[in-house]
Amino acid sequence: MPVLAATALVGAGLAAPGPAAADPHGDPGQTRYSLVDGCFRIETPAGPLVPAAGPFRMRATALGEYLLYGRQREVLEATGGAIRAAREPSDAAVWTVNGSGAAGFTISNGTLSTPAVFAPDTGCAEFPEAQANAHGTPGSGVGADGSIVGTIDAHAHVTAYEFMGGDFHCGRPWHRFGVTYALPDCAQYRTGTNGLVASFLDYGEPFRKSDTTGWPGFRDWPKPSVLTAEGAYWTGIERSWKAGLRVLTVDLVDNESLCAMMTDRRNPCDDMASVRTQAAGLRALENYIDAQSGGPGRGFFRIVTDPGQARAVAAAGKLAVVLGMEVSNPLGCGVFLGQPQCTRGDVDRSLTELRALGVSSFFPVHKFDNAFGGTKMDHDVTGLLVNAGNFMQTGTFWNVQTCTGPEHDSTQPSVPVAGHINQFLSLLTGPLLGGAPLPLYAPGSHCNARGLTELGEYLINRMIDLGFLIEVDHLSEATAGEVMSIIERRGYPGVLSSHGWDSDKTTKRVYAAGGFATPYAGGPAGFVENWRAARAMPRPAGEFGYGFGSDMNGIAGQGGPIGPGIVAYPFTSYDGSVVFDRERWGERTFDIGTDGTATYGSYADWLEAVRVLGGPEIMSDVFRGAEVYLRLWERVRS
Repeated sequence: MPVLAATALVGAGLAAPGPAAADPHGDPGQTRYSLVDGCFRIETPAGPLVPAAGPFRMRATALGEYLLYGRQREVLEATGGAIRAAREPSDAAVWTVNGSGAAGFTISNGTLSTPAVFAPDTGCAEFPEAQANAHGTPGSGVGADGSIVGTIDAHAHVTAYEFMGGDFHCGRPWHRFGVTYALPDCAQYRTGTNGLVASFLDYGEPFRKSDTTGWPGFRDWPKPSVLTAEGAYWTGIERSWKAGLRVLTVDLVDNESLCAMMTDRRNPCDDMASVRTQAAGLRALENYIDAQSGGPGRGFFRIVTDPGQARAVAAAGKLAVVLGMEVSNPLGCGVFLGQPQCTRGDVDRSLTELRALGVSSFFPVHKFDNAFGGTKMDHDVTGLLVNAGNFMQTGTFWNVQTCTGPEHDSTQPSVPVAGHINQFLSLLTGPLLGGAPLPLYAPGSHCNARGLTELGEYLINRMIDLGFLIEVDHLSEATAGEVMSIIERRGYPGVLSSHGWDSDKTTKRVYAAGGFATPYAGGPAGFVENWRAARAMPRPAGEFGYGFGSDMNGIAGQGGPIGPGIVAYPFTSYDGSVVFDRERWGERTFDIGTDGTATYGSYADWLEAVRVLGGPEIMSDVFRGAEVYLRLWERVRS
């Protein structure tokens, strides 16, 4: 293994000298960021840096920080007073570059530092990476009238790798050491109750064995029905951006009670703590993409906190990323045995914090009842599990009543089960329910009797006062009706239904209030039918743009295989600027005909299927979705 004495890097000692003088072999146009992915021989005062291992591929781990990836697919690390090649990266293998090609660079690792010149070379190994296979540069995304021409995904969960304790969701959208660490073998996430719940959600069988292989084989995931493994790797987001995505709402997500069921956790089961962690993680992703793109602000992925920023980003042809929040205990305002766990003062302080974090929209209620109102209930066996969580969080099960009208919260929130499902539920929830039996409900239409509370009314009015976008999905029919009444009385257009977890009645009221509704994406054929229904609903001034809510990484199934012949590869983007072939992760190639929307990158293919099935009119409406959303947000903040 090649080794170079650390002291040889810096002459007589470990203290760093000043930057190296400009060198005729160096490029004065180089910056500490532009080195990314380049192939270089690294010259130091002591000679070439570990020449037996180089030249080196400069793989960015963060802005200005790199792995030095050698010919033999090893990285250089500094340990024990020496520099050596290592098979696996670690903190010791991360090198910081400062300076410039004109003034001279220094490269350092911990206490080791040396002047350096990066001389272009050949023969470097390629660093492994998922391939978007989208070739071309997207257009500006601005129409002749100055409006944004682009699509919107109003509901995705890019940061779900941190939720439910952080050891439940397999994989993450990026890792500083690259794709092999971001998309690993999932076996490490499939122990204890984590594995039982994952198997139950992915396959409907809590004790099913599956192939957990990640990079590079991916034999059993990702796929539309696997809900607990990463689907939104960053190159897939890039692929969908190149297909026209201009606004993406990333909902910071968690669920305290389901987190408490996990035997393996590295994060606390506190929704608001998780929101803080995920907001920081999303900004780290933005910086990582910048690092891969050559410097601060150069990446396509731009976090925005107001509509002016969002419009400027989209007009520049980049992706405006809006922060939302979808948690079971928002603002720390749970309810226990009917008593709220927070006050109006707590609400105000939490809203101030959310604004500081950059959160622009959120759900007052999600999955469980809380201090603000009642939830729209899950059904079937999932309903049993979520109702158990409701008991853990609130001290009561759902107050289920027969609905008095055509709208309902669930047609069958819980059903009798037997065999291994009963065994699973008893194992998972028994110790947490103190012996309380799970209630079973007869088939029929059921409604949650809990509506908007006094504190919930205060919250909705404060959200309006402060210009937050109000998400009405997941509200019980009783709660949704009262929330919409407040919105209508105050003439507030800032209301969203972002992934179809509402009723037709509520959707119509959202449109009538001037709000924005996007259905759950699902399969492209179903999306086309939803578009036709939505287009027939009355809207103020007739303005219409359409989007979708992917719910990717949100324990939500994606659209399945659409069959052969609908999408022909390669295909061209709507604006004609980018050519798409099949996305590739290692040894796995994705075709929407046989794989469905298995990855977030597949939404480029999904959009092409929508074009084929729906024709030019739907594409015009979908590519007006981002503009209509931005106009709504601008009215709210004006």
